[in-house]
Amino acid sequence: MNPARWRQISDLFSAALEHDAASRAAFVRDAAEGDPDLLREVQTLLASHARSERFLDEPAYGVAADLILDDERGSLSGKQIGTYKVLEEIGRGGMGVVYAAEDERLRRTVALKALTPEYTRDPIRRERLTREARAAAALSHPAIATIFALEEIDGELYIISELVRGRTLRDELRDGPLPPGRLLPTLLDIAAGLAAAHEGGIVHRDLKPENVIRSHEGQIKILDFGLARSAEPRNAPTATRLTEAGIALGTPGYMAPEQLNGGEVDVRTDVFAFGVLAWELATGEHPFGSDAAAVLSRMTELLEGRASGLSRPLPLPGLDQIVRRCLRAAPADRYQSSAAVLVDLRLLGGADARAPVPQGDRLWWWQFHQLAIAVLNGVMPAAVWAIRGWIGKPYGSVLFLATLMLATISVALRLNLRFTSRVQPDALMEHRARLFPAVVAADASIAFALLGVAAFLSVEHDEIAALFLTVAVATLASLILIEPATTKGAGLVGRSRGQA
Repeated sequence: MNPARWRQISDLFSAALEHDAASRAAFVRDAAEGDPDLLREVQTLLASHARSERFLDEPAYGVAADLILDDERGSLSGKQIGTYKVLEEIGRGGMGVVYAAEDERLRRTVALKALTPEYTRDPIRRERLTREARAAAALSHPAIATIFALEEIDGELYIISELVRGRTLRDELRDGPLPPGRLLPTLLDIAAGLAAAHEGGIVHRDLKPENVIRSHEGQIKILDFGLARSAEPRNAPTATRLTEAGIALGTPGYMAPEQLNGGEVDVRTDVFAFGVLAWELATGEHPFGSDAAAVLSRMTELLEGRASGLSRPLPLPGLDQIVRRCLRAAPADRYQSSAAVLVDLRLLGGADARAPVPQGDRLWWWQFHQLAIAVLNGVMPAAVWAIRGWIGKPYGSVLFLATLMLATISVALRLNLRFTSRVQPDALMEHRARLFPAVVAADASIAFALLGVAAFLSVEHDEIAALFLTVAVATLASLILIEPATTKGAGLVGRSRGQA
């Protein structure tokens, strides 16, 4: 869908809204005569507008999903679906109905999403959804609702996920904008969840207040990653339409220009949606207007490459600049990753706004490296003590005391960092930045002390001197090569403000 086509749809939709409900359908049929695609697009938008009176909140793919499910499947409440006992309906969306259900195998309550029959009938969509749900199930982050399984039961598809009880951000927005004290932590959690998903190759494509919930315990959870898509290479073709049934295209009021016109969708598309969401949470209003016609008009301007025209300042100092960069029309002009957004958001809050540290194998290798170097450095004073007599006085004693002091500093700092990574991971990045210069100084000094030991021993004890030389070189290599690699792999490398 190119900008001209979108303009045509927008103009006809706006014109239709000026007619009363009785004559609107006939007007659209007459105006779109000979163009069935235009008729279908506008009818879809009008149906969404009529159902909710908030066009910008309704998924483009979801206009008739409820009717399809109710007509062909009926309510599942109280029914047995495989090993799942359906308890109650808890929500509806464009691609299905969500129920609370009891997983009788694992004795836990889960969210069961019954997908529309469109997926049952189309083998291509089924295969793609299966592949993407598997990728989404691999995501593990506190701000992402975990996908447990994609089940095929009696020919129907169901997504089984973590059940999160609480209020969606849409519910919270009915009380007005988020207070400044809650706004930034909420945005930090959402950005951290997106960063983890994007790192795993998953693009959400439908980020909006309805798809973010705050649990009763206060934890932010992004929902519906099971209906997201895997990121594709930039030269891969993308064939999407605004209202093609069953395709997770997103919600018009939160869709980036490239998503609206059927272009390439990548992590920067989610960055745009994050900007819309952040503006809405900060002000209580959608950045593109409060009615369907205004939203369509502003989105048309973006598609045509014009500025978004945002003028209202945001209440949190510094947030305005971040959000405006997210909302730029061209993907190349936005943040190039959600991780970069997260860095700038953290800078707004200073030391109190800490980013969650990545978990799993990536952090494990960093922790293992800290422990291994601590053990190695801890052994070195004992080794120097054992050969101090070969060096002679006073140098043997001096080298032993220097090695003991430096090793004590290095071991204490490295074990402290490892302890922090296990009990308070959200503080690790800042804590490491504060302590690591001392770690580098201590380890480098140990290496030079060991080189001194090797020099003294090389006269009469070549083999032992070679051993100390090897340890000294390994210590320096660890500082120069291994330490930066494990630190970067664990996601502990900070980035400068504004860097994309």
